Amino acid sequence: MEEIGGAFGELGLLCIIFLVLRPILQAVVESLRKRGKTLPNWLKKTSQFVTKNHRYAGIVALVAIAVHFILQYLNYNVVPVAGLIAFLLLAVQTVLGFGLTRQKDKERRKKMALGHRVLGIAIVVAVIIHRL
Repeated sequence: MEEIGGAFGELGLLCIIFLVLRPILQAVVESLRKRGKTLPNWLKKTSQFVTKNHRYAGIVALVAIAVHFILQYLNYNVVPVAGLIAFLLLAVQTVLGFGLTRQKDKERRKKMALGHRVLGIAIVVAVIIHRL
């Protein structure tokens, strides 16, 4: 059971790394476009793929981390505080991300998008701390 719990944690970590690619790719694409350069085909395809699958990777990450949380608790009867914080941040991030897609008011959507980005950074920090 210990190996299974760890496997779900690793899957969640891979999904989070995938999710981090989106803002990085967006920044690179925006920078190239501002300088008037054409995007290499591989970069355009990669950016489109990551953007299209961002939502699904977030769902997989949340489910994988929830299963990891449950299995680790069942196996060790304790949950590291940093892991719990990372999980809670990811849950809030998921709700915020889905709420963002349904938001009609532009100003509110901008604020939610900023919160979504800041929370993403907090998740990465929490995961790094948890992994240490």
